[in-house]
Amino acid sequence: MMRRKQIAILTVLVALAGCSGGETGATDTTPSAPASGTGPQLVIEGPWSLPTPPIEDGTGIVYMVFRNEGGAADRLVAAKTPMAAAVELHIDEIDANGVMHMHMVDGGVIDFPPGETVVLEPAGLHIMLIELTEPLAAGTTYPLTLKFEQSGEFTLDVPVTDEAPELESADPIVVPAP
Repeated sequence: MMRRKQIAILTVLVALAGCSGGETGATDTTPSAPASGTGPQLVIEGPWSLPTPPIEDGTGIVYMVFRNEGGAADRLVAAKTPMAAAVELHIDEIDANGVMHMHMVDGGVIDFPPGETVVLEPAGLHIMLIELTEPLAAGTTYPLTLKFEQSGEFTLDVPVTDEAPELESADPIVVPAP
């Protein structure tokens, strides 16, 4: 009986030692090692938005790269920011006539299979900011909260810039594992 109590106490201590003791956020840039066989482990690189014209109720777009270094799939199911009345997950696609059309992604979600990279980029997948509360000005940042099916909510700062950041020089942002 004493041995079982010692094992139970040791198990609790090991579990507590593995806890970080605090929340991690967009400033947590520790690269993660691939964690195959476990849950999802999302890494975000190079989030950015283009500046918008100074018009009322305009729209903005967010781009970034997602890598799922874990062993299970996850998906982006929603996003929000105080900078817009609504946020939608969109894709630009070219029809049979060569005309580009933008629409919400099928099912309203973006999937992140394990071991895969998903790029949100101009003329492809992106996050659409609808009815901006103010124009997006170059040199500023704004918060964007991403809601994942498995990994929960995660907020990061999105820089507004005239061109995409160099991914090689950007620190990856690790979404805390579920």
